[in-house]
Amino acid sequence: MKSAQKWIFACIFTVGIIAIIQIQEQKGETSQLRTLFTQGKDIQMVREFVLAKLPRDYQPELIPVAATPKDPMIPTMATYESMQPYEQGVLVSYNTPIQVTAREDGIILFTGHTRHTGKTMTVLYDGGDIVTYGFVENFSNLPYTAVAANDLIAEVKPGSMFVKIERGGITLEPSAVTEWMTDVLY
Repeated sequence: MKSAQKWIFACIFTVGIIAIIQIQEQKGETSQLRTLFTQGKDIQMVREFVLAKLPRDYQPELIPVAATPKDPMIPTMATYESMQPYEQGVLVSYNTPIQVTAREDGIILFTGHTRHTGKTMTVLYDGGDIVTYGFVENFSNLPYTAVAANDLIAEVKPGSMFVKIERGGITLEPSAVTEWMTDVLY
């Protein structure tokens, strides 16, 4: 196959996948294809493949970095006022602006706007949790950006924030989300 034919085939295939997703989501449900592409399993496979290709004796160069500690006067996720079920996650209410920090090392899978949760960010943590934060004010990173534990990833105005946590393909219940939020690193 010539190079031009490959590109034409790839474009037709991509447009076909997008069209199928749009058709499946006309009823307001999430497409199985979209779930396949956003769950992060493909990203984990690529990460493992790349790590397998690196030499075993590879030692990354360590560069000293100075960072300012997080301002203790700015509340964190664990300082919420109330929590209630919403969609497949929970709505967490705050009276003051908060900073959302990464719970552990991970990669940002999605940043954008969704119909049900407004400005939304999804993070795949190294521990396997896939966490979606919705109704955020500002993102601090772009998709497919690696984040370290305690990195600022988003900011939330006073009001509500959506939180959905998936562990092993299962969405956590609100009581487990409460426990997860109180365990957030400071």
